[in-house]
Amino acid sequence: MSKKIFYSFIFLAFLGQTKLFAQTDSIQKKKYPTEFITEFALDRNLSPVFEDTLLRRDEIYHTYYKKNGVFQDLGNIGTPGRSLVFDWNRKTDFVLGFNPYQAYFKTPETSRYYKTKKPYADFTYTQGQRDLLLFAAKFAVNFTPRLNIGVDYDRVTSSGFYSRQYTSGYFTNVFGSYQSKNEKYGVIGNAIWNKGVLDESGGITSDSLFETLRGVNKAAPVRLYDSQSRFRNKTLYAKQYFYLGKVREIIVDEDTSFALTRGGFLSHTIRYDNNNFFFDNPTGETDSLLFPFGNGDTTGIFYDSVANKTIMNRVAYAYWTKSTATRQSYIEFAVAHKFISVQQMSLENKYQNIWGEATMERIPKTERNLGLKLNGSYCMTGYNQNDFKLSADVKWLNKKFDFIGGFTNKLSEPEYLQVNYLSGPLSWSNRFSKVSVSNWRAGIGTKIFRHNVTANFNQYIIANWVYYGKQITPEQSNKILVINTLDINKTFQLGWFFFENKLILQKSNLSIVTLPELTANLRYYLNGSLFRKALKFQMGAELFYNTSYYGNSYHPSARAFYLQDQTLIGNYPMIDLFLTGQIMTAVIYVKFEHINMDWKSTGFYYTPNYPLPVRAFRLGLRLRLYN
Repeated sequence: MSKKIFYSFIFLAFLGQTKLFAQTDSIQKKKYPTEFITEFALDRNLSPVFEDTLLRRDEIYHTYYKKNGVFQDLGNIGTPGRSLVFDWNRKTDFVLGFNPYQAYFKTPETSRYYKTKKPYADFTYTQGQRDLLLFAAKFAVNFTPRLNIGVDYDRVTSSGFYSRQYTSGYFTNVFGSYQSKNEKYGVIGNAIWNKGVLDESGGITSDSLFETLRGVNKAAPVRLYDSQSRFRNKTLYAKQYFYLGKVREIIVDEDTSFALTRGGFLSHTIRYDNNNFFFDNPTGETDSLLFPFGNGDTTGIFYDSVANKTIMNRVAYAYWTKSTATRQSYIEFAVAHKFISVQQMSLENKYQNIWGEATMERIPKTERNLGLKLNGSYCMTGYNQNDFKLSADVKWLNKKFDFIGGFTNKLSEPEYLQVNYLSGPLSWSNRFSKVSVSNWRAGIGTKIFRHNVTANFNQYIIANWVYYGKQITPEQSNKILVINTLDINKTFQLGWFFFENKLILQKSNLSIVTLPELTANLRYYLNGSLFRKALKFQMGAELFYNTSYYGNSYHPSARAFYLQDQTLIGNYPMIDLFLTGQIMTAVIYVKFEHINMDWKSTGFYYTPNYPLPVRAFRLGLRLRLYN
């Protein structure tokens, strides 16, 4: 990231603390702290929530560690990756294929819309060895209490520790929200750009040679020296709300304001997505493990690309029952249309998806209550014709425990790229049956301890599962796949000492889905304050661990993790030491990563042929300016 961009964000933050954006209407003189709301909360007429400004795991800057804890990637931040926690919860909609960069993408679903008296700014900067650079900036300003505009920006780049590991990514979300003065109309919107590039190594050629080396200067020959992957995504999103209900006029002195007793809304959503994925082999590099077939000319130069464009329109009617002190109900009916175009070299397909959705929810507002959620969707035409999803969830809250339970039944067309794929080295055209997934779940959370325990169990029963086999090509199983998962979270405290424990147990009855049976994330630290609580700090260690399993290999041209049964991955802890301090709104942290390198063995991988990062020192700063 250039210094001009960095200084521009700092300059905006400085302006935000001046009277440049001062609000002059008498109605706007009301003081309020920094709050935000999401589309999910807007749909359900829920209140905004306060921005969390506590000291919470700020030293965990890596997106996959932050979101998943246990995952596969290619040994450097910004490389393709996937979570190792099995979760199959998709909407009835078109899915292009597995996106190995999805964890880094900005999306409208995760966007926050702010309400803040003074402009809100949040800057995070992390520097480290081998040119690691992460810069995240979020800036939001209310020109009036009804109009909010902001930007959420991430810059990720790293040279990596081994040959051909360079990554560079830019992820930007420009967001805004508006509500009319009479509260009858509202709109939220996003303009999102995600793009990046990475050098493709294809993995090291000899694990045994690599494992004879010790120390932080390891090096090993790789399979590809001149190949590269790139991705670009653009999303334009807008959702309009036309609120239903009675408007009351409030006159105070010379000012007039309006209050709407909302009973529901009509909404219109429009979304445009443009996704492009590229793999370039400009010098005709070949490798029998990466390009094993004769589907294309693997001895020459080839440039593979996938381009996908979609335009969606969705119209919905939502009704809110009259809210009480204990509960609120929400009912929504919607119909949507999506135009889909996918192009690969000389292959192009277009579809028109039309589907309907219905949702009913009883939302509890007290700690002793009952919550319900029913959801159904069905696709009538297009690529996903006859796909459907039915789900039901219940939440029972009482004095000592919270219980949750639910069931989902889903029938869906396989991912498009599992059915149709055409590239230089790989191509296939498959006729697969629809994938049937049944999921039932149960969970419990306590309320009787200082730090309560939560446990959640999921069972997935899957027919016609589609996966990438050992030959890289997609295959469909004719056997019933059963996957069980159990996650348990519990924190213990002894004075200033905290012991956070998260365990995940997973078991698959078939080898077509490979998962570590046990994963653990343990975070043990000292949490306290000094100088009359002017300095808050945390000092400790964090461990990430999973048992050994046959981790999937990665193919750069197909952008897919595929089965292999030659190399066991895991049974190797990653231990980091950290020290984090907070003074007012500034957080500074130092981190020593992978301190246990060479303690047990010299071979360590998350993905076959892609070694983990070596020992490294990181330094980071987070600065927040808020009301």
